[in-house]
Amino acid sequence: METTTQQLTVNQPSNLIEKAIEKGADIATLEKLMALQERFEANQARKLFFEEFTSFQANCPDLRKTKKVSFDTKTGGKTEYSYAPLADIIRQIGKLLKDHGLSYRWEIQDDKDNIKVTCLVSHVNGHTERTTMQGNPDASGSKNPMQARGSAIEYMKRYTLIGALGITTADSDIDGRLPELDIDKLHKQYMEIYNQCIQKDSNLSTTMNPDNWDIERTADVYVKAIGRARQVLAKLHK
Repeated sequence: METTTQQLTVNQPSNLIEKAIEKGADIATLEKLMALQERFEANQARKLFFEEFTSFQANCPDLRKTKKVSFDTKTGGKTEYSYAPLADIIRQIGKLLKDHGLSYRWEIQDDKDNIKVTCLVSHVNGHTERTTMQGNPDASGSKNPMQARGSAIEYMKRYTLIGALGITTADSDIDGRLPELDIDKLHKQYMEIYNQCIQKDSNLSTTMNPDNWDIERTADVYVKAIGRARQVLAKLHK
């Protein structure tokens, strides 16, 4: 990682704070200067985040789906698919994340019939980006209630991490049976990233606007669109 915290000390408003103190400035003036310093540091941290984030994406390989699953459904059918387990995803990208000063964690809210998983990706200089999914327990494959909740959480942990980092699997199809994700929430999350993109480049309003998509807006479409939109946003910040 080439960037260092020394970059945050160049031309900081803290110099103005020191001069203000020397001149005996009042508390109100100092508070305004401190607020300015906080905004300056937050902006610098955000810039450094996207510099490293863009470099990470440029060097991150497509994730390989290494695990196969096959089970009988309640209706007598059979479901088969391959996917990249969370442990394998972490194994493939862990060192690269560390090299770019990036880390991740999850916040989980489980309210009976609704589960909310948020992935937080942070840079060592303090900036954090969040990606959230909500859905119901995954009762497919004759799971008991505890397994259904664990399956949905694990699924959303994997895909919030993939979405937050804007990375893809070698086979881009969504694996297995999606838990019941709230499409309205996914749409809102996509639109937040979309609005940031068109503020940087208004020409993107045509290609990225969901109203112009020529496919059905399903949960898996939104999951992949969020990942691609984050890639676009990272390049725009670069």
